Amino acid sequence: MVAIAATARWRARIVAAAASAGITLTDPLAGVPGIRPLACTLGDLGVIVPRLGGEPSPAAIGAHSDSIADRELRDAVADVAALLSLHGNVVLDLDAGGRHHPDVVVSAAVDCPQWTEPAVTLPVGTGRRGGPLTVALTAGPGFEGTLLELARLVEADAA
Repeated sequence: MVAIAATARWRARIVAAAASAGITLTDPLAGVPGIRPLACTLGDLGVIVPRLGGEPSPAAIGAHSDSIADRELRDAVADVAALLSLHGNVVLDLDAGGRHHPDVVVSAAVDCPQWTEPAVTLPVGTGRRGGPLTVALTAGPGFEGTLLELARLVEADAA
């Protein structure tokens, strides 16, 4: 499953886009303000995103990896950042110091920066102990479309 956290307005747009594609996606907190999660199955993002309309905005992307203690999570974040860079995105190393304020951040799901919303948490594999490895993409306001497009790239690569 892919978890998408979004504002009420974006949740409504995502649910409507899913319905237009024949995908049943329900928002149990429809209309409730604030960032709330939705869940969809792997493969649905590729169908939903094109139906949201609008061009994704170019985003400044940053990645946290060096500061993640768990080696598998660190490698998973680095792999996602590398994948996004292969698609022409410039990914800044947020662990290198300096004051970067990217629009989208790639991080381990358990180590997400709290100042960026909404978020898409993607399963990217299985760890040595059999647990799921998840990576989160989080975005500042106005980059929801870009965030979902980037998530679609990651999801397509994982399929």
